[in-house]
Amino acid sequence: MARKRRRLKVKNILILIVSIIVIFLLFSLVGKLFKNNNFKVEVLNEPIVVDKNGFIDIEFKATYKDEDVTDLVKVIRNSTNYNVNKYKITFKYEKENKEYLTSVSVKIKDKVAPVITLNEGEEISWIIGTEYKEPGYSAKDNFDKDITSKVKTTGKVDYKTAGSYTITYKVSDSSNNETEINRIVKVVDNPLELDKKDFSLSGFYPNALIPKSDYDAKYADSFIFAGDSVALYYVMNKIIPGSRLWHKEGINPETALTNHIYVNHQETGKTFKEVFKEKQPERVVLTLGTNSAAFMEVDFFISNYKQLVEDIKEVSPNTLLVIQAIPPVAKVSDDKGKLTNDKINKLNYHLLKMCSELNVPFLNSAEVLKDKDGNLKDEYARLNEASTPGVHLSAAGNKVIYDYLNSHVIK
Repeated sequence: MARKRRRLKVKNILILIVSIIVIFLLFSLVGKLFKNNNFKVEVLNEPIVVDKNGFIDIEFKATYKDEDVTDLVKVIRNSTNYNVNKYKITFKYEKENKEYLTSVSVKIKDKVAPVITLNEGEEISWIIGTEYKEPGYSAKDNFDKDITSKVKTTGKVDYKTAGSYTITYKVSDSSNNETEINRIVKVVDNPLELDKKDFSLSGFYPNALIPKSDYDAKYADSFIFAGDSVALYYVMNKIIPGSRLWHKEGINPETALTNHIYVNHQETGKTFKEVFKEKQPERVVLTLGTNSAAFMEVDFFISNYKQLVEDIKEVSPNTLLVIQAIPPVAKVSDDKGKLTNDKINKLNYHLLKMCSELNVPFLNSAEVLKDKDGNLKDEYARLNEASTPGVHLSAAGNKVIYDYLNSHVIK
């Protein structure tokens, strides 16, 4: 009997404890509901407009126990990741050291138009007779993110007829902000019809012109850099170690067939062809032409360069040989009228054509070095050299074309 009483007593105690907990929770819930019911917020300007800096332009009325407390309420953004359909904003009111919070779900409307980016730029050249292929584009929006699939294009390029054609790209986001941009496509017999300012190799000989790719920070590190002083300045500007340099200062496509070269600054007593045959390198960027553009005729230049490339491919067939464009020169050099960017552009076009015929990739790094007038940007030039100001690249210039190689990866 005593044992039964003890069990009954324990059971009653447990029931009492559970009852107290339940009552406490009920009071807390009621108190919270009462508390929230006392503090109310009404949004007056839905949908809420958000500007490009993420500023919320919200109008509201707040009351506490039916008293207007709007001026005392703080607006709390719960996130910077907006959703145009639903977004929660929290309002805070403090009174007598007590904090009152309430949240409201609102619809967002942004005022920022999407951005369309055109691959290869807003103006490109296209060789006549080559079927036109869209270079590509992308569209990004601050709310909707990637909306490339929503872009609508209008316009047509008659690639069989020389002329200037306009392609229009248009896209709208979910808040009906619209962006429209045009691309001018110049169909020409060759880009040499264009002046220095408008010169471009985009669209010409696509089988040889290396297209832009995803960036690979280590790709260029696998190359040996060969050629004239353009290659040498990679080392002088501390972009690469000397162990990845094969060069000869003052060399051109003609003399490269017979002159001995340096490897890691050491005289080899061998020509480029002989060094390639001996070392069988995996990947090489070859740059020649700065010492030729001022005086060498195109046909003679190309015939010698072609012979050099064929010799290299014959003795080292497994080498990935990349021909790099001749870099532009700064305005101070171009103005002298000997080594000009018009001449360099002409040689680069014929180099690209040669690469197409030989099935060798061409790296058009010259395009990333130019200013709006078609000259080498001053910050990319060594302007303080007494004998050749504005011809050789600065450290910044070498770095930008080294990175250009990293963003033009051959798969």
